[in-house]
Amino acid sequence: MASLYKQAYSAFLNEKPRSSTTEWVEILTSSSYEGEAYDGIPEIVESIDIQATGPAEAARAIRKKIKHGDPHAQYRALHILKALIENGGPKIQSSFNDHMLLDAIKHLAADAATDHKVKKKLISVLVGWRRQFADDPSMQYIAKLYDQCKLAQADRVSADKRAMDGVNVGMGLDADLIEKKRKEEAARKKKEEEKRQAKEEKERRKREEEERRRNGARSKTKRKPFNFEQEKPQILTAIANASQAASNLVNAITLVNPQQESYETNERVQECLAHVKQVRKQIVRYVQLVENEDMIGVLIETNDRIIAAIENYDLLTKPDTSEAQVKEIQEGLAAAKISSSELGKLQDKQRAAINRSIGRSGSNTSPGESPTSPTIPSYVHPDLQDLQFGALGAEQTNLPPPIRPTAARRTSSDNDGAYGRGSLSDYSDYQSSDEETHNRAGPSSGSQSRRRDYVDVSDNESSNDVRRDPERGLLQEEDPFADPFAD
Repeated sequence: MASLYKQAYSAFLNEKPRSSTTEWVEILTSSSYEGEAYDGIPEIVESIDIQATGPAEAARAIRKKIKHGDPHAQYRALHILKALIENGGPKIQSSFNDHMLLDAIKHLAADAATDHKVKKKLISVLVGWRRQFADDPSMQYIAKLYDQCKLAQADRVSADKRAMDGVNVGMGLDADLIEKKRKEEAARKKKEEEKRQAKEEKERRKREEEERRRNGARSKTKRKPFNFEQEKPQILTAIANASQAASNLVNAITLVNPQQESYETNERVQECLAHVKQVRKQIVRYVQLVENEDMIGVLIETNDRIIAAIENYDLLTKPDTSEAQVKEIQEGLAAAKISSSELGKLQDKQRAAINRSIGRSGSNTSPGESPTSPTIPSYVHPDLQDLQFGALGAEQTNLPPPIRPTAARRTSSDNDGAYGRGSLSDYSDYQSSDEETHNRAGPSSGSQSRRRDYVDVSDNESSNDVRRDPERGLLQEEDPFADPFAD
């Protein structure tokens, strides 16, 4: 009885019913619930089902939250509405066919002040309804709501533009002029932004370059000072390589037949040209560092030869060079000779140093030895002066001379080629009665004087006794045919 009285009183005062359905909507749209939470949805469905006015009350409560709530309440209202339509059954789905609720949804979609998160949720809900109820005739008003919201948004934008144009016309302003000024202002701001970015980029690069330069100067080690004595072997090697490279380039140019091939396509010429340019860098470096007068002259001369060879190549490769000029240059290159005066001086100095070293080593030998003995040669061919034979050569210099047989002495009176020995009759005791025989035997004393000094045991026994003179041998030094066992 009391509830009927209350409903009659509310109808008389034109008040809307407020039951547990509205209370559940208020609770579930509060900030204590997360945006995608489904807690309390079954309770709202149960509250709607037990009341005759439940669906209309739920639609009204949700519409108020969509229209007047904060972004969180709007987000939660759309989430609850989606859950009720998709899971509430036909009774609840048909109750949400309310034009006031649909207008609130359209306004929310077209309003530019709508929160981005809420608008994204609304689009997701409308797209889902469009896909779910596209084939359901009873839910076409829900399925077409997505297209209607797009049109409403477009109408809202065009209406705002028309309103702005009306304001401008009322103030006496031209819309096209305003649009032109707006574009010019945007272009000007864009240009200023590009200039500012370019300036910042330039300053940044400048700072990086300065920082890199400071780091390089900080980390750069001090170059080792140039030492001529230590670098002298490398300098001589560089001079030799450069001279050889220049000669190779000259020879390669000379061997090219310009009528059959060009200098640019000849592989040998190009290879020699690249090599001579490479070795010239070392020569130029040593020219800048070397202060020795003799060596600097050789370096400059080598550099001039390289430059002359390169200039000849450039002259031959010019397109306007005639055949006569080419032939003249080739003949000049073929007749050119390498001048090595300074290099010859260096070689002479080296030879003099070697001779002085040989002289010092010869002074250490015994006084009886000649400096021109076979063990120490007084002259060495220039091509062999720089050769080193190691320990073997050093040992050979102190060896005694090889043993050689002594030559037999001959007298000028020997015309028959004999060794001056007597005949057999000279040593025989046979006495011939023939006078001629004695006459021939008479000069036996003379023939004995021409004989070699043979040892006769009976002649001078005391002088050859080794017991009296141990240092004297049994044999004479000049008699290689004596009897070694004679006593």
